[in-house]
Amino acid sequence: MSLAKNIALMGTSTVMRLGFGMITFVVMARVLGPAAFGEVMLWLSVATLSSLIANFGHTPYLLKEIGGAPTRAASLIAEVLVVRAALSVAVFACAALIAYGFFDMRTAVLLSLLLAAVLADGLSEVLIVGFRATDNFAAETRLATLIAGLQFLVVVAALWVEPTPMIAATAFFFSRWLALLIVCVVQRKYLPAVRVVSITQALAKLKTTISYATDFALQSLFGQVDSVVLNTFLGTAAVGVFQAGMRLFTGGAQAASVLANVFLPRAAAAASDKQRFRSESIRVQWAFVGVGLMFGMVLAVGSDLIVPIVYGAQYADLQNVLPWLGLLFFVRFFAASWGVVLTSAGAQAFRAWMNVVQWLIVIAVALWSVPEMGVVGWVCALIAGNLFLSIAYTVRGFALTSVGVAQPAAASAAALMFYPFLQIPAFGLK
Repeated sequence: MSLAKNIALMGTSTVMRLGFGMITFVVMARVLGPAAFGEVMLWLSVATLSSLIANFGHTPYLLKEIGGAPTRAASLIAEVLVVRAALSVAVFACAALIAYGFFDMRTAVLLSLLLAAVLADGLSEVLIVGFRATDNFAAETRLATLIAGLQFLVVVAALWVEPTPMIAATAFFFSRWLALLIVCVVQRKYLPAVRVVSITQALAKLKTTISYATDFALQSLFGQVDSVVLNTFLGTAAVGVFQAGMRLFTGGAQAASVLANVFLPRAAAAASDKQRFRSESIRVQWAFVGVGLMFGMVLAVGSDLIVPIVYGAQYADLQNVLPWLGLLFFVRFFAASWGVVLTSAGAQAFRAWMNVVQWLIVIAVALWSVPEMGVVGWVCALIAGNLFLSIAYTVRGFALTSVGVAQPAAASAAALMFYPFLQIPAFGLK
C-alpha cells in the first residue's frame, strides 16, 4: 500500500480515537469542574505511571522488528502479548495491595478501576500493532471507529446519569475492557497464527526490549508525572486546569503516533541502505516539523477563543497556559522527528540515556519555575528538557544519516513565531 494511503488511513484511525477521546474529556471537564476533574486526572496519571512497568516499550519494538521481518509478525506479537499480560497481572496485584494499604477505600477503588482500564488499553495496543505492521491500515481504521464510538457512549452516558469521579472511573473500566474484547475477536481474522508462547520465551523477550522499556518509560512521564508535581505544589484545581489543556495537546500529539507508525517500519527496513535511509530520514523530519508547527500555532494563536468555547469560564486560567503548550508541542515534534530516525537505526540505548538527562533538567528547572510561575512554570520546565533532547537527538542523528542542516535551521526560525503569544508571570510580561 502506498505511503500516502497508509498515512491517510492511519490518520483517519487516529482522528476517530482522538475526536471521541477529546470530546469525552471535554465533557468530563465541564461537568465535573476543575477540582473533581483534577482528582480523576491525578489518579489516572498515577495509574498510567504504574502501568509503565507492564508496557516495556513494546509498540516501537514491534514496529521495528516486524518492519524488518514481516513473516514473523504473529510470533513476535505472541511473545510480546504473553509478556504484557504477565506484567499487567503483577502490576495490578502490587498496586492494589499498596493502594488498599495506604489510601482510604474510595481512593483505592478509584485507582484500581483506572489502573485496570489502562492495562486493558495496553493489551489492546499490542494486538492493534498487528494491523499496522502487516499493512492492514484499513481494518484498523474501521475497528478504531467502532471502539472509539462505544467508549465515548459508555463514559458520557455514565456521567449523564451521575457526574462523579467514581462513576467516571467505572465507565473508563468497562469501556476499555469492552474494547479489548472486540480487538481480540477481530484480530483473529488477520493474525490467526498468534499462539500462546512459553514463559521462557517471554522472559527472553524482556531482555531484548529493556532499552525500549527504559526509553518508553522516560518518555511516558510526560503528561503523567505532571499531575503529581502540580498536585504537590498547587492542588487538584491546578491539575484540572493543566490536564484540560493537555487533552488538547495530547489530541494533536496523536499525529506523532500516526507518522511514527507509518514511517518507523519503512525507515527500519531502509536502515541498511545508507542512501535510502537518508531519504527516509529527511521525509520523517519535515513531516514532523510541519505538523508540529501547524498545531502548535493553533494552540498559541487561538487560546483566547478555544478555552471559553471548549471549557467555559471556570477554566479561564488555561488561556495563559495554552500558548506555552503550543511551543512545547512544536519542540517535542522536532525532537520526535529525530527520535524516529534514531530508533530506526537501532540507537534506542542512546535515546534512553538522553531521556534520563532530559528529566533531570526538567526537575532542576521546575524547582524554581513552578513556585514562581505556577502551571506555566511547569510547562517552561518541560520545554527546557525537550529543547535539550532536541539538540542531543540532532547531533546524534547527523552522525547516523549525514543529512543537511536545513530542517534544524528552519525549525529554529519557526520557534520564534511563538514569542508574541507568550506570557511570563514571574517577570510581569503580559
